[in-house]
Amino acid sequence: MRLERDSWEDGRAGHLADAAPTVADLEAAVRALDQRRHTEVVVTGHDGQWLAIAGGAGSYTVHLGADEHDDAIVVRAADALPGEVPLVVAGRVRRVPRREVVDLDTALRALRAFAADGHPDAGLHWESG
Repeated sequence: MRLERDSWEDGRAGHLADAAPTVADLEAAVRALDQRRHTEVVVTGHDGQWLAIAGGAGSYTVHLGADEHDDAIVVRAADALPGEVPLVVAGRVRRVPRREVVDLDTALRALRAFAADGHPDAGLHWESG
């Protein structure tokens, strides 16, 4: 398993990596997402699969994919209102469908399932993204 995350300072991107993170390290990286200094976490492992969590400060997107496939699946919020919200992803403000924005507990739940076996948490609502 590998953890990668961004680090922004004075408008410049940095890259932080950990080749052997613990689940606690992964959770700490997601909790550090703040839509300013840290805006994206990518965990790779499990035969080329990856999980990307972006945003922060209570609003997150969660995507799961694999290196050999162009498509990805995204966690959808079941009770979201229509429309879009601004979210900082990879250091840039993006308009994200409100249904793709989840809370910290949901993002951590998806992370824990991925860290355990590389599969999406079956209790979350996943759709093609």
